[in-house]
Amino acid sequence: MKRVLVPIDGSAAAQRALSYALDEVQGRDGAQVHVLNVHPPMVQVWPGKLVTPEMIDAELRAEGRKILASAEVAALAAGVGCVPHVSIGAAAQEIAAYAHQHSCDVIVMGTRGMRAVADLVLGSVAHDVVRLSKVPVTLVK
Repeated sequence: MKRVLVPIDGSAAAQRALSYALDEVQGRDGAQVHVLNVHPPMVQVWPGKLVTPEMIDAELRAEGRKILASAEVAALAAGVGCVPHVSIGAAAQEIAAYAHQHSCDVIVMGTRGMRAVADLVLGSVAHDVVRLSKVPVTLVK
């Protein structure tokens, strides 16, 4: 396992997943942790040119980079290479696509630990990633 994708949303569950992933790859030559923050696309609510789609995109990406900063610091402290990326779109689809496109060996992600019935009714990003991913997914509670 050399390339690990860890979706980061700023939650405690994502932080636990990152810690787990770093522990797994620490000390392995050439190991990389890819950290991915996904924002849903924003709908422009103001008419005209007050806020352009490019402005919204830039703001979402800036927010994503802020969220990823602490993950990059943690990877550096662990001596593990880190590749940060911000995507805009549907979280599960973006995560699965990123893992495939960047030849990640595994996705390690947090889960909020919702009851199984709630997961079935509400759906969850973790559930959808497991379903969509072409690589193994490790869920960290």
